[in-house]
Amino acid sequence: MSLVGRHIGRYRILEQLGQGGMSVVYKGLDTALDREVAVKVLHPHLSGKEESRKRLAREAKAVAKLHHPNILEVFDFAAETLEDAYIVTEYIRGQTLRQYATDHTFDPPELAAMVIYEVANALAHAHEAGIIHRDLKPENVMVREDGVLKLMDFGIAKIIDRDEKMTMTGALVGSPAHMAPEIIEGLEAGPEADVFSLGTMLYLFATTRLPFTASNTTATLKRILDGVYEDPRKLVPTVSDDLAEIIATCLMRQPSARYPNAGKLRDALAEYLGGLGLTRVGEELVAFFADPPSYRKKLVQRLTVALVDRGERFLTEKRPAKALSSLNQVLALEGGNPRALALLAQMNTARKRAQSNANLVRVAVGAVVLAAASAAALQTYRHASRMPDPTARFVIVSPTDVPVSAAAYPEAPPPPKPPAPPDPSPAVTELKRAELDRPVHAARLVPRQDTTRAPPLAEVEVKVRPWGFLSVDGQPRSAGALPLHRLTLTPGKHRFTVTCDLCLPDGETREQTIEAGKANEVLLPAPLKPSQLVFYDYPADAQVTVGAEQRSVKDSQANPFKIVRPPAGLPSAVYLVSWTVTTPGFKPAQGATRIEPGKTAAVRGSLERE
Repeated sequence: MSLVGRHIGRYRILEQLGQGGMSVVYKGLDTALDREVAVKVLHPHLSGKEESRKRLAREAKAVAKLHHPNILEVFDFAAETLEDAYIVTEYIRGQTLRQYATDHTFDPPELAAMVIYEVANALAHAHEAGIIHRDLKPENVMVREDGVLKLMDFGIAKIIDRDEKMTMTGALVGSPAHMAPEIIEGLEAGPEADVFSLGTMLYLFATTRLPFTASNTTATLKRILDGVYEDPRKLVPTVSDDLAEIIATCLMRQPSARYPNAGKLRDALAEYLGGLGLTRVGEELVAFFADPPSYRKKLVQRLTVALVDRGERFLTEKRPAKALSSLNQVLALEGGNPRALALLAQMNTARKRAQSNANLVRVAVGAVVLAAASAAALQTYRHASRMPDPTARFVIVSPTDVPVSAAAYPEAPPPPKPPAPPDPSPAVTELKRAELDRPVHAARLVPRQDTTRAPPLAEVEVKVRPWGFLSVDGQPRSAGALPLHRLTLTPGKHRFTVTCDLCLPDGETREQTIEAGKANEVLLPAPLKPSQLVFYDYPADAQVTVGAEQRSVKDSQANPFKIVRPPAGLPSAVYLVSWTVTTPGFKPAQGATRIEPGKTAAVRGSLERE
């Protein structure tokens, strides 16, 4: 039965927005604060169960503690004594990612990576607070009108017992293809289950197809348990090797083989996108959602330039496989890219030269085998005659391994002529006669190299929250401000210092002992400068709500809202803050203002009478 026109608590139900197997979502009006809200009401057969109501209350209280620009804010929830069980959240004007993906594509796939990065960024905030979503799917992410993503419906899946969830009519619509194997098997779901669901969404947005799908729910669940899906690169050639590897890690059958939480997935996507110059993901997505065709065209141009530059760098670093991967992606984006074609031609020439050199090496190997047989006979002769062995401190090397210099290698007196060598070894007799007939080059004798091993090195991950430049042991700071710095250091105590152009003045410094053969992790906070938000021109007594704070317009001028960016994400100088202005007799005003750390932003406007 529809609740439109009724009151639930202090909320007047205005219209139905949608429904699922567990609840119905309505647009409502908070009559106390005179603002629009979303009211999610559990179906009667669930709200009548005391345990379901208690779980709803627990989840609402937990999620209400989360404050992140990409997480739907919880305002209120039903008391356990009321007839209806409901949660009240902020009202979002926009559409779900499912609705958007039905009409649009995230092409090139880096757009899909940015979308999932933003969702993983929000989810990491929840995982750090000990909250697991358990029902991630495109329907549970909203695209606000201004292009900001909002993750919603935290914990609702936990309200339903497993047996109910697997049998309830409509409960699995849109969900089975995103379920982690452990949830299907009825096991306890941890953060890795959310990572699996994000992997299915990343695959879907990158290829327009789900990794696990079949004609019915049972068959779909079986495919997930079997863990078999098609390589995304076969479906979409522009999917890079690196992105395919990230997807594969998310979709591993065993939870322990996946990223352990959303923060690790976020960091992997940050490193991938950062390598392509996409370091301000939130701003990139706002621009994309505002004008998809124009943004997509510019993004392809930027990606081709970045990928060709990477290809050139990999060639310089003697990493042809990585270079080839980058250039293949370029040609998938822009088939006739002249720089990529020129580099491929250069690689082809080098490959032919390498093949020619390989043929020469095969000839040299035959020569060395013959030389070794002769040397063995000579050694036998010297031993018999008790001659000193002048090669005791030397090794035999191929003539191509050392520079040819007569001054460096003066001729030694000719040794006594040895007796006839014994019969050739089996290795020699197996050589082709044509090889034996070729000229034999004498091997050079060079001093044996010092084989003393260098001290072992240790891998170190320095995590900066939210992001910053890194300096180690007083050395110059890193070239970029990143949330994750990967280093290779000698074991022992090191001093790590993080600075940030938009952070509080004093950099954070921490000393830590680094050990070889161990996963070394260093955590460094880099608190951003707080921003301020002030309101003008609205009625002086109008109430302004920013997050969990509320004050009058007049009070905001004397005591501005203090905004501190949540400690997660890639470098972004500008971010959005949502606000609402209400006063009796006027329509509420809602908006989102861009602010920069350390700056004061002013909001000016007026209210319309009802």
